[in-house]
Amino acid sequence: MMKTTKKAVAFMVFTSIFTINLFAQDENSEVGLKGGINFSNFYSDEVDDQNMRTSFQAGMYFKAALNQFLAIQPEVLYSRKGSTTQYDNFLTGNGEFSNNLDYLEVPVLGVLNLTEEINVHAGPYFAYLLNAEIQNESENSDFNFVEQLNEEDFERIDYGVAVGLAFEFETIRLGARYNYGLAEIGKSHGFTLNGSEQQSDQFKNLRNSTFSLYLGLGF
Repeated sequence: MMKTTKKAVAFMVFTSIFTINLFAQDENSEVGLKGGINFSNFYSDEVDDQNMRTSFQAGMYFKAALNQFLAIQPEVLYSRKGSTTQYDNFLTGNGEFSNNLDYLEVPVLGVLNLTEEINVHAGPYFAYLLNAEIQNESENSDFNFVEQLNEEDFERIDYGVAVGLAFEFETIRLGARYNYGLAEIGKSHGFTLNGSEQQSDQFKNLRNSTFSLYLGLGF
């Protein structure tokens, strides 16, 4: 399974680069570096009390101009996401856990130039989970599910839709983007409570939701 997902990520990255080489024949095409701030959260019909996590993203992009108005822009990003969720029930008592999820993310965006300086972009993104770290603070010392969680309790592959707005000035790129996750990020997992084995779907129904502000340099 691990080899399959790694091959999938490699395929996405090399497909993006190949697409650029195929279409980047216009003088408006460019390669650039970008980085910014992520404001991430989870959304679910069953979880309401969540706090946003502030983190970062960094990577590079390839903008292949098809003509004066349209372009294709694949990116390769290291993106940190997550959230803090409060819980309260008769088994666990009060508490909260923080989810820190690090992804290799590949958006593949269509770009529409509204003016020479302003464009809107939209398209799918695909991501591979590199690392998962969970921190728990609970009033019930027997509620130790975090100690038994690891990366295998989370889905490696995430995907969704990205939309954004960008401003381009000489070599400077400023933008805002929202990523709406479509994939469930977690799996059902077991934990021990008061010496007995329990099963939880706490993470299973969660999906990523991320708003980003970024700065880029185009070449």
